[in-house]
Amino acid sequence: MAKQGSQGKSRRSRQSAQERRISHLRRGIVIGIGFVVFGVTIGGLLYSTGSVDSDDIVEGEHYEVVADAPRRRPGAPVTVTEFFSYGCVHCRTFDPLIEDWRRDLSEGAAFERVPVAFSPEWAILGQAYLALERAGALAQNHERLFRAIHDNGRQFLSASQLARFVDGHGISGQDFLAAYNSPEVRQVLARNEARQSRLGIASVPSLTVADKYRINMDVGRRQALEVADHLVALEQADPRPE
Repeated sequence: MAKQGSQGKSRRSRQSAQERRISHLRRGIVIGIGFVVFGVTIGGLLYSTGSVDSDDIVEGEHYEVVADAPRRRPGAPVTVTEFFSYGCVHCRTFDPLIEDWRRDLSEGAAFERVPVAFSPEWAILGQAYLALERAGALAQNHERLFRAIHDNGRQFLSASQLARFVDGHGISGQDFLAAYNSPEVRQVLARNEARQSRLGIASVPSLTVADKYRINMDVGRRQALEVADHLVALEQADPRPE
């Protein structure tokens, strides 16, 4: 009996030691995961919030000069253009940064959005943007569309679906459809497609300045806006716009 009791104690001791090792192992894994998450978070913050010095902004790394770009007319504003789509989640997360940044645009600079049509679904959303812009109902629906698609999982596969969504938000569904199907909106769509091709826009969000500089978005979103400010100043300093 004493021998059996000793064996039982030994077995329990081994089990206890094994449980302690498993507990230590689990704790180590949790801590390791914590460090990884912390590192990814800090890296993301550095990527998104870091700053770039104007003296370090160079062609080929932070931006490209568009070949055969037209020169700006005298007195015309230097326009920063965001190519985007409501269907793009990256455009959704970039939008608040853009909205904050555009409030402090320098004098003589302007901002505009141009919707892209990389797919039939995005073409519908892009045409909706232009229709709302033309009808003066964009402010009431811009953020609503982003939220509906990316926060609430809504899909808009037709103009009639969009008309029901915007109805009563600065525009009636009927007026939206009239603007959506107008020749003017279709003409702008065609011009935008040609412009997008000429500027080499292959992904969104993308930024250009004066249709002359295409910014490398891989430098980081906040940094890309700093590059835009730098290029606006560079273009404004050009003594010979034509």
